[in-house]
Amino acid sequence: MKVTIVGATAYTSLELIKLLLRHPEAEIVHLGGRREGNPRVSEIFPSLCGLCDMRLGGLEPQDAPERPDLAFFTLPHQISQHYVPHYLEVGIRCVDFSADYRFRDPDVYRKHYGEHHDPENLQRAVYGIPELFRERLRGAELIANPGCYPTAVILALAPLVKEGLVESGGLIVDAKSGVSGRGNKLDPGSMYCRCNENVEAYQVGTHRHEPEMERALHLLGAPEPHVLFVPHLVPMDRGILATIYGRLAREASAEELQQTCEGFYAEAPFVRVLPAGVQPCTKDVMQSNYCDIAVTAVGRDMVVVTSAVDNLCRGASSQAVQSMNVAFGLDEGLGLL
Repeated sequence: MKVTIVGATAYTSLELIKLLLRHPEAEIVHLGGRREGNPRVSEIFPSLCGLCDMRLGGLEPQDAPERPDLAFFTLPHQISQHYVPHYLEVGIRCVDFSADYRFRDPDVYRKHYGEHHDPENLQRAVYGIPELFRERLRGAELIANPGCYPTAVILALAPLVKEGLVESGGLIVDAKSGVSGRGNKLDPGSMYCRCNENVEAYQVGTHRHEPEMERALHLLGAPEPHVLFVPHLVPMDRGILATIYGRLAREASAEELQQTCEGFYAEAPFVRVLPAGVQPCTKDVMQSNYCDIAVTAVGRDMVVVTSAVDNLCRGASSQAVQSMNVAFGLDEGLGLL
């Protein structure tokens, strides 16, 4: 497959380039960026020196020297929607990392991100969590790559939601993320002197990933999901640990909860349900496509589900490659294991 990356200067772009370089069925033919002078990508990311020294080019389909089969968009929210339609119009499949195609209702998008300028393509987009929406992803022309926090939360809750074991109306999510989750733009909140030796909550109850979690849970069968989401920034480069508190919809033993999660992901190569009593940690999933999950019964009617992902990989780039594999009919783990 001929592949282009549109907006190739983000942290997630670096991870994506490294994944595609070792993918046996993919070839990067173009990198689109918005840097003055069109530098080589290895000048922006020196770790790519000698591996990928391609110069940045334009952002439009005609800027690629060869017609790509697939375009990954690692552009900011509200920017992707101005370029994705141009690629779809000429038959190039798209995987968008922004939130621009994660909501089918433009009013929901407008409330949290702003005006949407490509509403007609919202219905075409498939939400890119392969374990949950694999059949919809097969042959998909437009894939909305999920957010990093929603990936950790939705994968953790999916078995209990599908089996009706947890009440979806009062879920509490406490999640911690590494600083790379803020991106590579200058931000006072990302400065070393601010982040080092510091943990702080931010956007309490107002984070834009909250409605994304609720929409995905609704797609899984939750009638009226409500999530209270509190994210925290912790002084590490990468990784997400999510702790989710819920009330059981009916009486269920610890063994039933464990077996439900294990059975649900029995055929999922990248979701690991940990043994009872073992908790996930970010180091165990670092630089991988794995999501580690643990489920714990607390008292008579409460459940705590914990999950860990790498925000730059499973929360972004490697999950996008996994979705690409499914969409093109390839082995799901190609280039990832």
